[in-house]
Amino acid sequence: MPTVKQDAVQEIKDRLDLVDLVSEHLRLQKAGRDLKGLCPFHQEKTPSLYVSPEKQLWHCYGCQKGGDHFTFIQDIEHVDFRGALRMLAEKTGVILEESPGAGRQRELKRTIQRLNGLAAQYFHHILLENAAGQRALIQLESRGVTRASMTEFQLGFAPAGQRKDNLVRFLRKHSASDSELLEAGLAMRPEGGGELWDRFRQRIIIPIHDERGELIAFGGRVIDDSNQPKYLNTSQTALYDKGRTLFNLHRARKSIHELKHAVLMEGYFDAITASQANVTNVVTTSGTALTEHQVRLLKRETQELVLAFDRDDAGLNATQRAIELASKSGIHIKVVRVPQGKDPDDYLRAQPDGWPNLREHALPEWEYLLRQALASLDLTEAEDRRRGAELVIPVLAKIPEASVLEIYAQQAAGWLRIEPAALVRDVQRVKSGAPALSPRGYPAPQPSPARGEGDAHRAQGNPRKDEGYLLGLLIGRPDLVPEVAAELRAVAFSAPGYERVFARLQRMVEEDATAQPVERLSEFEPDEQGLITAVAMSRYPELDSGSEASLRQSLEQCLQTLKINASQRRLKDLVGEMRAVRASGDESRLVTLMQENDRLARELDALKDMRYGTS
Repeated sequence: MPTVKQDAVQEIKDRLDLVDLVSEHLRLQKAGRDLKGLCPFHQEKTPSLYVSPEKQLWHCYGCQKGGDHFTFIQDIEHVDFRGALRMLAEKTGVILEESPGAGRQRELKRTIQRLNGLAAQYFHHILLENAAGQRALIQLESRGVTRASMTEFQLGFAPAGQRKDNLVRFLRKHSASDSELLEAGLAMRPEGGGELWDRFRQRIIIPIHDERGELIAFGGRVIDDSNQPKYLNTSQTALYDKGRTLFNLHRARKSIHELKHAVLMEGYFDAITASQANVTNVVTTSGTALTEHQVRLLKRETQELVLAFDRDDAGLNATQRAIELASKSGIHIKVVRVPQGKDPDDYLRAQPDGWPNLREHALPEWEYLLRQALASLDLTEAEDRRRGAELVIPVLAKIPEASVLEIYAQQAAGWLRIEPAALVRDVQRVKSGAPALSPRGYPAPQPSPARGEGDAHRAQGNPRKDEGYLLGLLIGRPDLVPEVAAELRAVAFSAPGYERVFARLQRMVEEDATAQPVERLSEFEPDEQGLITAVAMSRYPELDSGSEASLRQSLEQCLQTLKINASQRRLKDLVGEMRAVRASGDESRLVTLMQENDRLARELDALKDMRYGTS
């Protein structure tokens, strides 16, 4: 299989959402958590190709092809892996090693990482160990930041005093050149030229990491609010792009997966204070408007987002923009309403145990926007209800799904005491580009008919815990592969593809204990990639619940099922072999086969008794 630098592959995936890539070649429509479309790789009339926004994988249940960004381009463009790599690198602006200037870019990133690490140590030391950091330390403690949090988040302080080049001089002692300091965003050249100055001066420093935990930048907050800007970030560098970064994501990922939702707040200290209040699934936009790339980062971790922005005008506007942007991606959104006049940091400092109550009363995104639109109106007055209808129509027109639009149109119509169908008609006129009819004269609402009892409900059958299920569990938890490796080697699989993929999975984990197979699909053969994506796009209660006991029980049940299936296949083969041997008259061989048949039958009964509790 092709060997490439894994960081180039990952960077391409970080920059390009698989849904956007596949959408360039076929029309996708929502299908629960996923999206589906007509497969371009075989003839079909019913969509069978599914794309998972959360897992960034695709799989066709018709032709069994599947994979990631690279396999899709390989199949659609008829190129090999390196061809797909070059195409996607050009599309995303990622510089490959063989590209001109790639070596310098790679070396520059390493240099910036080294300088960031040194700078973080310097800032942290000044805050906790140097008199220059005393004022910042007192200020942090006064706002409730504990020493443990200062250590966990590696907070620091950038001094100034009479000099403006304290960090510059420190890093020069560690062989940093002026050009490297500028490239790293740690220094600046004053207007009119002259010696370099520190970019951060008299500021509390917050290190910023990417989603993998690499230190890529810093945020700085003034200790004197009369100085502006209040917050200053590292300028854009080869490592850092503010619109592509979510603060605290690397720490919050585990909790996001366990709690099945992420909380999005605005500022660094919102996340720090939330962490102290044991709200550990918080990420922040660092005071900027939410971007499409940040939404894609979130969508890879979860399908539910809770917004908890400030209650000032800027926060309300940011909430509305975030809803409009994130809802297009299919993420389910709720909005927490922090008490008026407070931001999440203020609230959680005053009420460290108050988050569960806020979360419990969070509103779905469109209900929140509708309530905001009607907040200043007295809906007992006819004129205010007319005005209310005018205000809710633009909100409803932004709802992408027709079924969801109907739900909230009914809710808004109930508040306004008008007919839902009439409200929907006006919304459709706005969506089509026509001006909305005047809300005057909306007919009074009629009682809605009761739903019939013939609604279809999809039955949830018990999953077959076979080799596919086992593969899905181990793809989700590859760290458990060594524990079952011996039994896997002793199992007879139903198809060679499974045998190869399990063997390759074992070698991958032996070589790298932290390996994530779905991030290294290019190392598997095309048919193996199809097996992996088919199981990886399924959901497993044992993985979702985080229960180690359930997970290990299911692993054992899968292994038992594999042994049962292997025994049944062998017994079936033995029937044919005994028939042939009986016809040939080889009595000795027949006795041997009959003994094997009896032994396997007894083993099968024992296996079934162990697996199902009955023989």
